[in-house]
Amino acid sequence: MRPLPLLAVLLALSGPAAGADEAPTIVGGELSARWPGIGALMHGPLFGCTAFLVGPDLVITAAHCIGSDTVAPPDVFFTGPDRDHVLNSYPIATITPHPAYDPATAVFDLAVIRLAEPAVEAVIEVRMTPLTNADIGLPVWMAGYGRDENAQSERKRIGATTIAELIPDNVVVDGLPQGCFGDSGSPLFTAGGGAQPVALGVASFISHENCRGSTYYQRIDRALPFLLGFEGLCVEGSLCSDALFADDFGG
Repeated sequence: MRPLPLLAVLLALSGPAAGADEAPTIVGGELSARWPGIGALMHGPLFGCTAFLVGPDLVITAAHCIGSDTVAPPDVFFTGPDRDHVLNSYPIATITPHPAYDPATAVFDLAVIRLAEPAVEAVIEVRMTPLTNADIGLPVWMAGYGRDENAQSERKRIGATTIAELIPDNVVVDGLPQGCFGDSGSPLFTAGGGAQPVALGVASFISHENCRGSTYYQRIDRALPFLLGFEGLCVEGSLCSDALFADDFGG
């Protein structure tokens, strides 16, 4: 298993990977402009990972998405169906990775971004209830800007699936639809009250280089002590966003 890299950034530098035409997006998903609080990160002119609003000026992404020795940290969070149809663009003020994040094992692969100004899009609430084995089989949604079966990325896709497995640090999704490169940092979420999305995981890594295996999402319930330290976090049932989602999960 290996982390989902900043593939959009890497592709901008090196071109499509060999065999990319075989790689399924949110593989098996569909293009969509739904859930506008799910956006993406820019590293200067380069496209990075998926990320999502969890408060008026708070964004969650994967910790491995926030830069490295060779890739500058992201400086903008944008919303919209794709890079060519940006709804809003928000400068980033601060980035805080989980203090226990281990890039070698992807444990606590989660980071919180504070925007320089509040966003107008509806947020995704954070699940407060611990996950248990009773949640295996739970219907969930995924949404991200990662690579699809045609090696195209930077366009939001969605997909419906179920939880296949719970392990100590991750929620596991098998089969199609499936996360792929560039979906790192995207939410795994379910329907809360008033059809408000409630996130229970953050895309971290995959088990197959062609995105045909499993996607592993960092469990949000494991990171709650860290997340609850951020003022303005929208938790499950709070409906704290000024803008609520107008469409439901069946539309």
